[in-house]
Amino acid sequence: MMAPEDAFRLLADGLGKAGTPQAFDHLVERISTILDGEHVLIGKLLSDNASIRTVAFWSKGALQPATVYALAGTPCEHVLNDEICEFSDSVCQRFPDDTILQELGAESYVGIPLRAPQGDLVGLLAVLSSRPLELSAYAPEVLRIAAAQAGAEMARRTEEEKRRSSDYRIQQLIHWDSVTGLPNRRYFMERLEEACEQARLRGNCLGLLYLDLQRFRQINDTQGHELGDLLLAEIAGRFSAQVEPGEFIARLGGDEFMVLLTDTRPAAMAHAIERYRSSLMAPIRLSERSFSISASVGAALFPHDADTAQSLFQHASIALNHAKQDSSRTRFFTATMADELHQYEILQLRFSEALAKGKLSLAFQPQFSLKTGKLIGAEALCRWHDEILGHVSPATFIPLAEEQGLICALGEWVLEAACQQLMSWERQGKPFPGRLSVNVSAQQMDDPRLAEHIQRIATQVPPGKLGLELTESGLMRNPEQTVRVTRALCRAGFSLAIDDFGTGYSSLSYLKRFAADTLKIDMSFIKDMLKSSHDHAIVSTIIAMAQTLGMLTVAEGVEAAEQAEALSALGCTGVQGFHFGRPVDGETFAKQWL
Repeated sequence: MMAPEDAFRLLADGLGKAGTPQAFDHLVERISTILDGEHVLIGKLLSDNASIRTVAFWSKGALQPATVYALAGTPCEHVLNDEICEFSDSVCQRFPDDTILQELGAESYVGIPLRAPQGDLVGLLAVLSSRPLELSAYAPEVLRIAAAQAGAEMARRTEEEKRRSSDYRIQQLIHWDSVTGLPNRRYFMERLEEACEQARLRGNCLGLLYLDLQRFRQINDTQGHELGDLLLAEIAGRFSAQVEPGEFIARLGGDEFMVLLTDTRPAAMAHAIERYRSSLMAPIRLSERSFSISASVGAALFPHDADTAQSLFQHASIALNHAKQDSSRTRFFTATMADELHQYEILQLRFSEALAKGKLSLAFQPQFSLKTGKLIGAEALCRWHDEILGHVSPATFIPLAEEQGLICALGEWVLEAACQQLMSWERQGKPFPGRLSVNVSAQQMDDPRLAEHIQRIATQVPPGKLGLELTESGLMRNPEQTVRVTRALCRAGFSLAIDDFGTGYSSLSYLKRFAADTLKIDMSFIKDMLKSSHDHAIVSTIIAMAQTLGMLTVAEGVEAAEQAEALSALGCTGVQGFHFGRPVDGETFAKQWL
């Protein structure tokens, strides 16, 4: 039996590795020597509180692989409930079902629980022998000192594991996309910054490919987000299979991906674009369905097209926007694109200011009865003359308003201005005959309380004087909502016309349910109706259908007397166009036609 001073000196040596990966291994070896035990283990209590995993296991003169065993029916189960638990002999007979005791041929056992510094139970230390243990007087003190040190070390390791696990999860959330497993936008931008810096130092070129999937959003909306995520994961897998050395791919979000190419040239970028696009050629089969997906690609080169990571990203994005409009679906960035974007940004700012400060105006185009030749109404048309940009076409600023989310505000301004003009003519003693028609956007129709809103604006306008025009395509965006809104508008006393009729895809079953009283025949049919039998047949059919449904018809874009005569012969109700009168301001309109 070892002298006390030697025992504690050896124990101190065993405890000297605290805080190192070998701390437990060193300790079990020293305790085996001090207490003359053939087997010494330090075990960690697992989260189920029903099993132990060995973190250090010394047996027959060597360290053994880690193992996990259940606590129930073992001496270790007793250890966790006592300060020191000792079975000096016949331990196998006491616990005949303990596999680890049987494997080791253990005859005696002594153990002590391990506690964290704050007192929580974290594991145990056990000494086993194939012969009866004869413990010295200092043995309990050795076990207590060793257990205190081992408990503190185990608690430290547990906290470290938690921290590392937490850090790992945070890094996963920060840098990786959960749907595709690819790097995310944040990670990509970090890599892009580093790559640009390296390319600047080495004089290399970087290529950036911005890929946008076509049809994905439609599939995602109609088939559901779960299938959409599966589709994205499949596409990510196909893209990943195309990655070559020096390339880095990421998912930016939605249906957008980006590829960074280091030390490249335009020709190599073109080949890379073809590689990634070709990977989508084969249909993707999911849930017994087949989906065909393609991609638009915008490309930019560093430092030729940009000298910073942010500007390179922006220029690839600009190129992508142009690619979506191009038949090839691929565009490389050019300086002209940047100039166009700059002009567009100026246009956006100027329009927002014009709308906010009331710098828009209305023009009024008269509508006449083909039967009597009398004025039966007019269409209010928004106009914008900017002091810097000059006259800006509605074909430019109306789509701009839609993109900026200002179309409803614009529609409200037009309604208010039209109502003010009607009241102004009334005050001048020049009452307006018929109805003044105002265009209503598809986005305005999304408001189920549109009728109430328009009523509040038009409180001082005599009933029947204000008409609303809604495009056929806008009506069909949400047909059931349109039915409810148009009927509410009709009950509120507003007349309704379906604008640009014949260019959309309205269903006859819905057409008779919409509370509209007028069909406006699109000018594209009027233009060639005298030369094209096809267009003539379309105009004739629209007029006949309107008559059958008890609706009026107004032909737009009538520019010649011959067109007016042909329309009259077909039974068209009204006309508007340059042949009868161009759009003019309110004062001029009153002088000419009121």
